[in-house]
Amino acid sequence: MATAPKEINQPAPEVLLRVENVTKIYDGTVKAVDDVSLTVNKGEIFALLGGSGCGKSTLLRMMAGFETPTKGKIHLAGQDITNLPPYQRPINMMFQSYALFPHLSVWENIAFGLKRDGMPKGQIAERVEKMLNLAQLGKFAQRKPHQLSGGQQQRVALVRSLAKRPQLLLLDEPLGALDKKLRETTQLELVNIIEEVGVTCVLVTHDQEEAMTMASRIAVMSEGYFLQVGEPDTVYEMPNSRKVADFIGNVNIFDGVIEEDEADHVTVRCPECVHYVGHGVSGHTGMEVGVALRPEKIMLSDKKPKGEYNWCQGEVIEIVYFGAHTTYHLKLDSGKVIKAQELNNTRDLSCGLTWGDRAYAHWNDLAMVVLAQ
Repeated sequence: MATAPKEINQPAPEVLLRVENVTKIYDGTVKAVDDVSLTVNKGEIFALLGGSGCGKSTLLRMMAGFETPTKGKIHLAGQDITNLPPYQRPINMMFQSYALFPHLSVWENIAFGLKRDGMPKGQIAERVEKMLNLAQLGKFAQRKPHQLSGGQQQRVALVRSLAKRPQLLLLDEPLGALDKKLRETTQLELVNIIEEVGVTCVLVTHDQEEAMTMASRIAVMSEGYFLQVGEPDTVYEMPNSRKVADFIGNVNIFDGVIEEDEADHVTVRCPECVHYVGHGVSGHTGMEVGVALRPEKIMLSDKKPKGEYNWCQGEVIEIVYFGAHTTYHLKLDSGKVIKAQELNNTRDLSCGLTWGDRAYAHWNDLAMVVLAQ
């Protein structure tokens, strides 16, 4: 509901992939994908983000040609590929399992697709060496997949997919088999390799951090359709619905009614507090809304804030230490529990509160997003 800032005029990007009103129905009644449309620009890394069963993998498989849409069209570089078989599409797909050939060396795995395409031996050798150097795998060229770490196997699978220089690369949960720490370091490695090659990429993931780290744009999916499409910071900071706000990161949502509606601000009265939002919204006085407030935007204090807006009081009922930050669970006088996050920039807990303390939570007038009910 927040008023969007004006965009600066820029040249229109070149669209590589166009999905037009695509629907996939199974067994005559089950809509796995429901009238979805999107464009992916050349050179972009685009993420399909959502929970299990939301339709993201089905949509990816239709792009690859492993599934045929019940309705709609898919165009790649201006060509209708809706009914083309996978082997006729200039597309490569990398699966979560990597699907490396266990009996072949790293070098042979990367060369496999090039050999099948009939590329001359000299060109194959040149291409494979370039891919090995790109992924920093040169010294592992003669090893078998089982002799590599999970991250190294993942890089082999990626450069094998890139070796054929596809117009479009599809990644289905590419980092799902890695542990958290390795996944975080590999995300940036993947992005660097993909950008170095210059390939366009569509990524499927259920991991919010992975999507926000790797993708230039994100489509949040639920029940077969898109809830919101946008750049990671826009989707996080300006969610267009409760579902998106709740799915992306942690959020506190206060239910209330717009009490004052002005061009440059609104006030929303809730049982817990009165929110003063420092910008206009597309609502009206008396409208029931939700106010979304991220935990990291809340400050905690044992002293009462000045003024009547943007604060509430409660009891600290839980403290969870995460290393870089600490999350405080505050039970408000209304019974509602909210989360507030404090950055641990010293060795002591930054706000000095402990279990059972009465505390004030407060925030500034641009910290909130007003959402329709």
